[in-house]
Amino acid sequence: MLACGAVAEQDEGKDDGWRLVWADEFDGASLDSSKWTIQRGDGSTEGLPPGWGNNELQTYRAENIAVAGGNLVITAQREDADGYRYTSGRITTAGKFHARYGRFEARLRTPPGQGLWPAFWMLPEHSAYGGWAASGEIDIVEVFSRNPAPFIQGAAHYGMAWPLNAYATRRFEGIDPADGFHVYAVEWDETGLRWFADGTHYFTVPRSTYWSYFKDPATKAHRAGGESAPFDQPFHLLLNLAVGGNLPGDPSADALPGQLLVDYVRVYECSTDPVGGLGCGGLAARIDESILPTPPSDVFRREYVLYGDTLGPLPLDGSQVALEFHDLGGLMLSKVEEDGRGLVLDVAAQAGSSLSIHAANSSPQRFFGMGNAELETPLAGELQFDLHIVSAGTDLAGALRIGLASGPAEAGFVELPIGEQPLDKWTTITVQISDIVYNSGGAVDLARVHSLFTLAHTAKARVRLDNIRIICAHGKQDGCGIAAR
Repeated sequence: MLACGAVAEQDEGKDDGWRLVWADEFDGASLDSSKWTIQRGDGSTEGLPPGWGNNELQTYRAENIAVAGGNLVITAQREDADGYRYTSGRITTAGKFHARYGRFEARLRTPPGQGLWPAFWMLPEHSAYGGWAASGEIDIVEVFSRNPAPFIQGAAHYGMAWPLNAYATRRFEGIDPADGFHVYAVEWDETGLRWFADGTHYFTVPRSTYWSYFKDPATKAHRAGGESAPFDQPFHLLLNLAVGGNLPGDPSADALPGQLLVDYVRVYECSTDPVGGLGCGGLAARIDESILPTPPSDVFRREYVLYGDTLGPLPLDGSQVALEFHDLGGLMLSKVEEDGRGLVLDVAAQAGSSLSIHAANSSPQRFFGMGNAELETPLAGELQFDLHIVSAGTDLAGALRIGLASGPAEAGFVELPIGEQPLDKWTTITVQISDIVYNSGGAVDLARVHSLFTLAHTAKARVRLDNIRIICAHGKQDGCGIAAR
């Protein structure tokens, strides 16, 4: 579905229901700034590590981009600039054109030689599901200029935010991408993605393969996206020519200067179903099972119940560890029956009092695969519980501190101002374990957690608690959890 940008004239030669809605034929004397933005630098200004997150060796500059002879020309060359030994170019339609579903096509000639990495690809316009790659990436074509011969591939990135991301990819070795111009395309609808090279359909990724598991900004809890997530949002286009990096390796001297030539970029909308993108291309009857990816690696989620109706067992590596409550003075704890919930914890607390849940005998537990505060994108681990604040008998200017502890002086917490929470009704609270670790200044050691849940009060409060649990999720089975030390 076309979302933004000028509508091009219809391509009368295109069949199967496709209607041209946006294009750049590169027939002018310079890059059309109404369609493209030139990106510069090493990715630092985009919030990425230097090297655009791939250890690329170039800095991007406007001087390496030209339009001549009916082509976009992006040149990578050996020259010192911005502290780098190589320069090249990268352009994007972000903020100027984006679309959801359709056929996205370009006619390219890529450079030969070792260590160059040209790409025609797509990123989400709004990152509705959070950081890369939970909101997705579509690589329409990447060319890896490796000796002895370059090859192309298409890929879809999805799943959880890095480093728990997943992907599906396939090489296509039926052409030499440097021997002339070739047409590369992706057809995308709400049921999946299909890749083409010179008209050959070589890869399909159905929506049963991809998924998204992300932190909801409203609830702070991780949850799954919809059936077609993350590829149910608008994406914009990118073209770039990288030098070196994780996948192609270092460039050889004879690879530079190298040029990516782009004859055109065209975007088509499915005229029979602009909303879902269905019904165009005529592929449903001829999808080859051999071009489907391997079965998906879905999110693996674990939940440890610290309190339900009773002080239930906590399963750790096949064993069961009973839980005990420890209160540190100024606190009255009881269990009361509540309709529809069974037994809930009723806590009447004075300022400075706290409640904590320990494993039996206070044996430390090892949290793994969650809460690493050193990562730019923290892992998916969280403390979650149901909370009912009784306004009568509660100082609304106070706060609740939710946390973990590795020892008396090794605690961390996230503070919840009582005045900002719903009163006299149940609500679900989610606290990221990574936030607790970060707020502790490194004091909380997830390799030896003694207090699995702590609740401290800065002022007099009356609260009820239920369904206290620790939840984690990972892209690999057994990638996160709690284990006895």
